Amino acid sequence: MKNFLSSALTFLLLITFMGSFSAFAQEAQEKPLTEKEQRKLARKKAKEERKKAKELAKQQAKAEEQARLAMAKQAMQDQQFVLQANQVYDRYGNVAQVTNNINFIKMEKENCVVQLGFEGIVGYNGVGGITLDGKISELEVKENEYGGLSMVFNVQGSIMQARVRINLNGGDNWADASVRSQTENIEIKFRGNIVPTNLSSVFQGATPY
Repeated sequence: MKNFLSSALTFLLLITFMGSFSAFAQEAQEKPLTEKEQRKLARKKAKEERKKAKELAKQQAKAEEQARLAMAKQAMQDQQFVLQANQVYDRYGNVAQVTNNINFIKMEKENCVVQLGFEGIVGYNGVGGITLDGKISELEVKENEYGGLSMVFNVQGSIMQARVRINLNGGDNWADASVRSQTENIEIKFRGNIVPTNLSSVFQGATPY
């Protein structure tokens, strides 16, 4: 009997303690935050939101780069593309910022146009430079080590024959190209974006025949 009363008393005390603890926890939970605590919580939430937004923007940018790369690779494989150059280099490494609608390499199946132009100058082609328009030959296309494409071919035009090399990087639709004359000691390098022909915007100057 004594043991029974002792156990019952212990049980009642435990229930009372648990009830008090639960009430205390609920009261603590419902206790309103101080102004300082609210500001701290708001800063924490804002930081988390900025982190999420930054990560989302990074993922979207990566997806867009991959989409442009895939589109450029397909256009090169279809031989229907334009490299619109923003920069041109000479063989000594001198660089010039140029207008990409008059500086380009355009391939349409077996034909290719290579054009160099500078605004404000007439030049041989009417846009301050020279335009090579001709048939391609000895075309070689292969995937490069960066996941892009490398393309090499000859262009035979009325004014010269040139060897063209185009290297599409593996992270976006940026590409580098070199055009070396096979009749004169001249080489020009282009850097710009590769886009399908139907999405390009270029102006082709006059070609001497």
